[in-house]
Formats: sequence, structure tokens, C-alpha cells
Amino acid sequence: MAKFWWVNQGQSYKWESALGVMWAPHVNEDGKTQHHWERMDRVQPGDVIVNYADMQIRAISTALTDARPAANPHVGLTELEWEKDGREIKLRMQELEVPMHLSDVPEALRKSWKSYGSPFNIKGGVNQGYLFELPEEAGLWIMNELSLVAEAGDDLSDVIPDAGESETDAVIVVGPDGEVVVKFRAEHGQLKKHLFGGKKESECALCGKLLPRGLLVTSHIKKRAECNPGERMDKRVVMAACALGCDAVYERGYIKVSPAGVIEIGPRISATEHLSAFVNDLVGKKVSAFTPHTAKYFAWHAKWHARTALHV
Repeated sequence: MAKFWWVNQGQSYKWESALGVMWAPHVNEDGKTQHHWERMDRVQPGDVIVNYADMQIRAISTALTDARPAANPHVGLTELEWEKDGREIKLRMQELEVPMHLSDVPEALRKSWKSYGSPFNIKGGVNQGYLFELPEEAGLWIMNELSLVAEAGDDLSDVIPDAGESETDAVIVVGPDGEVVVKFRAEHGQLKKHLFGGKKESECALCGKLLPRGLLVTSHIKKRAECNPGERMDKRVVMAACALGCDAVYERGYIKVSPAGVIEIGPRISATEHLSAFVNDLVGKKVSAFTPHTAKYFAWHAKWHARTALHV
């Protein structure tokens, strides 16, 4: 049974994500233990960790080991004796192409997760400290929002890839008895590899801008949750869309793609002048991902948003 954890990494995220670890000292400068560091000893291999830094959920990790003694990996950052030794957990991290902002997690849910040791306080903010146990309800909500809950027809593996393997995503499987386990799905990694391969730069299929790989998202033309098993593995069901805004306005239905493969104003109404201006700049552009095969996926997107926009 997998548990969920929330780690506040802040400035240490850069170091720890590069090394694929969580690290915390044994004691503070007064020689006292801290409950948010002691929780490291309760993490088990296979547990799920939500990596939080700079007001955003930046990655989802799977614990590869339990906590083990280790020197501070933040080389050169400290000469303080109490910060030199601690414990370390090795992680398999999958960084989110688009981080989830704390405000994206409903405030009502954050305020309801306020038991002792919760990452959230009574105001819905994040408690100070390093590691917290994340209630199962919260963990499942986040994983579902990130499309990391397994669905019928998914091709899954029980084998935990090593820390350097990036071709699979950790997904949650909820059994009929409510038991939560972690499995691994190769689908997203394969689609991403198909789109980008080893490219350092690529074009956004919507705006056409040539951008660094880190600013491009593997965007589903048809919502993944609505795809059948065959469609999920269709490499043409995704396109490269930039994180500068194209991915968001397409996903939310502010734009759609016509049967001729040209961007049009979508059924979702632009709420602000700046959003309208952004959308209008895209209107009339030819979509590079549009083909006779992908036309059905773009048509589904337009119809689905036309229907759902009526209920917003």
C-alpha cells in the first residue's frame, strides 16, 4: 500500500532534483530532532512524493529506497557542523512539463487537510518544514488532476525503473478494496520521445515559434481521459504546444482548429482583454500538427468544448 508525502524543497529543489534525492539533517543547530525531518524514516520504497518548490508542484517522485545515512549533498552550501550529516532517500523523479500552482489545488480541499503533520495549515497555505504526510484523499486528487491515475486498458508494469529512466510515468492504481499501489506506464514517455526525440529545440504546432524543449509540452489533441486504449497509444494524438500560453488556451477551449486546419476562436469566452488579444494573435494560423489523421482529434476537441462551455 503506497503512501503519499509532500516535500517542501524550496532552494534545495535544484540540487536535489539534479541528484534524484531527498535529504535532511539528523538534528538542528541545538542538537534537537525535528518532526518534519524524522518523517524521512517512515518513507518506504514505492511511496509517492509530491515535490513542491516556489509555490508550485514541480514533480512527482517515487521512493527507490528507504532513508539511509548520507552526507549533505548540497556541496559548498554549508560549513555548519550540524548540517553536514543526515539521511537521504533516492528518488525516481518525473518533472511536470507544466508545474501545478498551489492555487490550482482547491482551497476548500487544502483547508480540509489540516490534521497533525499535514502539509497545509488552517488557512490553506503550506506549513513550514521539510517532509509531511499527504492524506490519501489529497494525493489521489493531485494524481488524478495530473492524469496519473491508471485507467482501463493502460499497459502497466510493476517494475520500478531506476532513477535515470525517463520513458515511464508512475501512475496510481486503486484496487476494488481501496488499496492504492504504484505502477508504471510507458505511454507518455513514448509519445514525448516521438515528438521530440533528442531535439533541444522544436516548433509549437499552434503558434509556430521555435522554442527550447523545456518550453514545449506534449499536449493531447483529444483529452487523454476520453481516448480509448488504441487512441492513447496513437503517436499522432499529441502535438508540441508551448508553455507560453498555447497549450493552456487550447486545452481550455479558448481556441479550436477548423476542418481546414486553421485556428479559430473557440467556444470558451475570453474573460479579459489580454486573453482576447493572445487568442486573436493565434486566429488564422495554420496548425502544423493537422493532418487527415489528426483531423478527427481536433474535431472531437471542438465539439467537446462546445458542449462543456454551455455548463460553465
